[in-house]
Amino acid sequence: MRAVIRLILLCLPLAGALASTQTASVQPDEMIARSVPDLQRDLAPLRLAIDQRLLLAQAVARAKWNVQAPIDDLPREAQVIQAAVKQGAALGLADAWVEAVFRAQIEASKIVQRELYAKWRTQQAGKFDDAPDLAKTVRPELDRITAQLLHCMADHQAVLQADARKADVARALRPLEATALSPSAVEQALAPFVALH
Repeated sequence: MRAVIRLILLCLPLAGALASTQTASVQPDEMIARSVPDLQRDLAPLRLAIDQRLLLAQAVARAKWNVQAPIDDLPREAQVIQAAVKQGAALGLADAWVEAVFRAQIEASKIVQRELYAKWRTQQAGKFDDAPDLAKTVRPELDRITAQLLHCMADHQAVLQADARKADVARALRPLEATALSPSAVEQALAPFVALH
């Protein structure tokens, strides 16, 4: 688990660098017209942020399992969504879109957690010695990923919200799928980006 968190920490600056270097000179109209291979490259930081968030769900599950906490935490979920909407508004993103995206990310995380809880119950697993501290370790990482995800959404807003490009966006995002991630969780996390408005 520590190795996963270290990997996430190493990837975050890379995602930021990719997002800033690849879109700096691309105008919204040009972005909409880009080919699928170009979109795949341009949207790589977005997919990376989504994958990092799903990987952190494993750490969240371990921390909750150790104290037998429920997976659902509605007050915390509302707080996360409210903070994301506020940050997104400062970047020019519509509140409803940000809310839909982060509701999907939270539900995707809970899919991972439910799958792990079911597995651990079957295994009659005990406490995990390497479970991280939610408040001190995991949540600051989730906050960083939230900021990265929002910046990617802002950078690629034109193409991500173009209904005519939904199929292309889906093709651009899916080849990056990490086999270690839950397919159901990935589908949930990507849904707001590939579904028609």
